[in-house]
Amino acid sequence: MRTRREGRSIWSAAARHLSAGVVAALLVLPGVCGAQTVLLRVTNSETSSPVFGAIAHLLDERGTIVRSVLTDDQGRALFVSVPPARYRIRAEMIGLATQETDPFDVSSSGTEPRELRLAPRAIDLEAIDVRAERRRCTARPTGEGLAVARLWEEARKALSAAALTDLQGLYRYETMTYERDVNPTTGVIVRNEESTRQGYMRSPFATLPPDDLVANGFVRRDRGELLYYAPDAEVLLSDAFLDTHCFRLAESVGDAEEIGLEFEPLERRGRVADVGGTLWLDRQTAELRWLEYTYYNLDLQVRTASAGGRVEFERMPSGKWIVPEWWIDMPIIDTRFLDDGSSRVGLSRMRRSGGRVLQVHEAGGRSIGGRNQTGGIEGIVVDSVGAPVAGVRVGAVGWNQEAFTDAQGAFGLLGMREGTYEIRVVDPRLEALGFAAPPLAREVIPGEVSYVEFHMPSVGDLLAQACRDADSEGAAVVGRVVDASGRPVAGATVRATWISTDALGAADLNGVLVQDRAGLETTTDPNGAYRLCGVPRGPRIDVVSIVEGEERAAESLIIERGVGALHQIRRR
Repeated sequence: MRTRREGRSIWSAAARHLSAGVVAALLVLPGVCGAQTVLLRVTNSETSSPVFGAIAHLLDERGTIVRSVLTDDQGRALFVSVPPARYRIRAEMIGLATQETDPFDVSSSGTEPRELRLAPRAIDLEAIDVRAERRRCTARPTGEGLAVARLWEEARKALSAAALTDLQGLYRYETMTYERDVNPTTGVIVRNEESTRQGYMRSPFATLPPDDLVANGFVRRDRGELLYYAPDAEVLLSDAFLDTHCFRLAESVGDAEEIGLEFEPLERRGRVADVGGTLWLDRQTAELRWLEYTYYNLDLQVRTASAGGRVEFERMPSGKWIVPEWWIDMPIIDTRFLDDGSSRVGLSRMRRSGGRVLQVHEAGGRSIGGRNQTGGIEGIVVDSVGAPVAGVRVGAVGWNQEAFTDAQGAFGLLGMREGTYEIRVVDPRLEALGFAAPPLAREVIPGEVSYVEFHMPSVGDLLAQACRDADSEGAAVVGRVVDASGRPVAGATVRATWISTDALGAADLNGVLVQDRAGLETTTDPNGAYRLCGVPRGPRIDVVSIVEGEERAAESLIIERGVGALHQIRRR
């Protein structure tokens, strides 16, 4: 049986392209004769304090953005190597009214410092009634007094600041990227791979140019796999995206602290793989919090859970904006080819590919923020009567960390990433006989350590559970077949026989007592484990193992009472 799987995300290794405003900035050559430095200082009109993290745009006579920078902690915006011409400067900041300087000339003799005082602006997002203001979806949200335009204006400022943070400085990031496969039915992580990276980079992840994504789709097929691309700030701000997507207010749940600006592809987009989603802003500060999105027009052959993702935005104390966390959920579709030549397509798992910024440092080494949040699981393992069990192994599927319980039965799994894990508790003595306690699903929450008390089942409980689904009376014989070195033997035949009590007392023609034998037979699984259900209590049971036609000498046991017995067969 062969399988084909789909689902891969492109968070790095894709080329970055610059926005139109930045391209224009690169066309201004620093070696132009007479180029000067233009300095702007931005302050709050009420407090006279510097405004850091404001966006300052240098505009030419036609109003085209020549260059954009973010103000520093002194409220200063510095434009270097500006060629002689006539300019204006526009400054904008979330929660403050946008202002522009009067036109001024940059000449070979220099230019005077400029200053802009931004007045606090009452945005009052809390007063917006989404249900009353929710209108049809329209492209390019603009217009005085429209709630959707007010929301877009504040979201645009944050997106622009995030794009500038990405462009202006080479920051040293410490990032953790991961790829997790999750059971779509239980939500339990079945595979988890993580890696960390440190170094100077413009952004911890990358995507394709906006024009390329809009024209050719956010999901591509490459050699049988689907490649998923995420929209970043540059994409959302691009003309290509704004011309092909419409916006409206989004419904929020209850008294939510956020208000949403929803977008979706225009109908004329056809069957191009696209994205739609919601930008969520804080109602009090109007700061952008996160973007959640889903993919449109996917051809996955089967009906599955939605493919989509999330991109978070955060304003650092320095005024810089970063993307501290991101992820994409991708359905993994398997096509199984059967022996008769037919095939079956279905959803096998959901894959989450994403990452988190652990630390951000400026070029000089100063840390400007960290988000190294992990959680853990602590607990105790006790037996069926409540006594602590020492020396058992505790681990989580999809996590490369294990622990052993101490004399008090206590254990700890720390430094775990967020998610729901399958916790397994393994007693080495029972494991040798092919027994494992049923797993336990537990959620890991960043910044928290949850507690669990695990009751290790007794041997009697495990034996009873082994034959619970078998329609038979009698006892159970459960164990493993191993070779001389203790390795499991798969595919071995295990046969148990005993004297049949129903035939006792019968005689042949010569008067000799006949003792008929009854029995059960099974085959070991890949772990060498076997079970025999319906074995009688009382008579001697002879158990033999057969591997490739070779039968080993019988081993005997007697089950006097109880639910059964554990029995290991070692082939020497």
